Amino acid sequence: MIQPSNAATSTAAPRWRDMVWPVLHPAPQDTALRAISTWRALFWLTLGALFSAGVVLPWLAPNLMPAAVQWRQKEAAPLPSPIPPSPVVGTNYPAGTRIRDCADDTLCPWLRVLPTGRFLMGSAASEKGHVEDEGPQRRVTIATSIAVMETEVTRAQFALFVADTKRALKEGCFGWTGGKWDFDKTKNWQSPGFAQTAAHPAVCIDWDEAIAFATWWSAQTGEKYRLLTETEWEYAARAGSTTRFNFGDRDADLCQYGNVADQDAKTVFKDFVIADCSDRQVYTAPVRSYKPNAFGLHDMHGNAWEWVADCWHENYRGAPLDGRNWQINCSGDGRRVLRGGGWSINPDFTRSANRAGNAPGGRDYDSGFRLARTLSSSTLTPLPTAEQVKK
Repeated sequence: MIQPSNAATSTAAPRWRDMVWPVLHPAPQDTALRAISTWRALFWLTLGALFSAGVVLPWLAPNLMPAAVQWRQKEAAPLPSPIPPSPVVGTNYPAGTRIRDCADDTLCPWLRVLPTGRFLMGSAASEKGHVEDEGPQRRVTIATSIAVMETEVTRAQFALFVADTKRALKEGCFGWTGGKWDFDKTKNWQSPGFAQTAAHPAVCIDWDEAIAFATWWSAQTGEKYRLLTETEWEYAARAGSTTRFNFGDRDADLCQYGNVADQDAKTVFKDFVIADCSDRQVYTAPVRSYKPNAFGLHDMHGNAWEWVADCWHENYRGAPLDGRNWQINCSGDGRRVLRGGGWSINPDFTRSANRAGNAPGGRDYDSGFRLARTLSSSTLTPLPTAEQVKK
């Protein structure tokens, strides 16, 4: 049966406005309803104020809000804040001065200024562990002062580079399987086959990636960062010494100064040739875990092999007699030089004079790098010395 139009109107649900309007605007005689509307009005006003303070204000004036409510985050971790430049002071940094180009204690590397000087590069045939490619020995002059990273580049620093550049992950890395040296597609710098923290050296890094990192870090700081030349590296590693290691000649003392194959590594890798000492590390160790050399540099023996700028030569015949990058008359296989040895290497191969070569794209689970910074007279930013910096 069809109902009249007025019947349909009378049975329809009351409209929202008809229910709310009397509450918001009660008649003068409805004192109870007026009290309720007053409390509800206060409630909505308070809620609106909280909404403005928590959502709108951080967008309009984020610097005025306390850290607890500055909740907006960037997709990638922020880059370390550059230190404001100071007046130009020239290039006369005392040897050992510590400098850095940003303020973040976790991500910003400290560097040491090296003195200029001369040293005897390579090793004599009589040195224990000597290899023919370490000679002939020659006297080299380092005439230009540079600053060198105190440690190898860490996982945290390399991760920042990867995140900022959106660099694709290179999969695969060489490592010792217990029976042979083999390539494992599942390994990479994020997962080298053993546990690491942000403070460990980045490994499974190839030469091309090290160069890309140096270019990126130079752009972040406005300074010239680069790989050390092979001559600079040995000069930095020796730190004035003429012995097998920068602390002396004894393999048994290595565990105080570097992470090499030792008694602890032998518990896992039975066929390793080891130093007769224990550093309580099987794989990589956090940087700064061992004593520095006389220049204030850590891990110049072991922990991670370090890429340098030079191409591979079979010996030092025809090598420059200064700290320049040796890029002429390279061997035909395109290899680049690595120095210092790694955590899995026997003592002879971690000597100051020892050298190795690998293809620029070669990645090993004990290979990383550190950088040097060219000191320019126009952009120097001196920072506190070691004695002034609280550890």
